[in-house]
This record gives sequence, C-alpha cells and structure tokens, in this order.
Amino acid sequence: MTKTLKIEANKAGKRHALVADGATFTVYAECANYVRGQTLKTWRYVQKGLDLAAAQALFAARVAGSVK
Repeated sequence: MTKTLKIEANKAGKRHALVADGATFTVYAECANYVRGQTLKTWRYVQKGLDLAAAQALFAARVAGSVK
C-alpha cells in the first residue's frame, strides 16, 4: 500500500512527491507530455527503494531546485 507523505513544487513549478511504499520510500516527479493535441500529466519515479533519510534528502534537493 502506498501513501503520499508530501507534495511540493520547486521554483520552476515542477512538482515532486515523497511516497511511502511499505518499508521503502520513493520520490516521484510530475511530468507533462503533449500527446494527440492535449497535455497529459503523469507521475514518474525519480528513485525507488530508498530509506526515509535518503528519500527526504533527495526530495529536499529536488524541491530546492532552481529555474533553468
């Protein structure tokens, strides 16, 4: 069973989520793709199978990202 712990956006507006997958944690990024005349938003994993400390560190680094 998965449970979303946090969803935040960085300065560029890209959203990231920290998700608990049982005993491990995963960081996801929201992606927008243009398909057949419409924009579809999906969540794709950045990294899976992390412990809580590593997942929180990766999530914080992704959310603190700057505008390109």
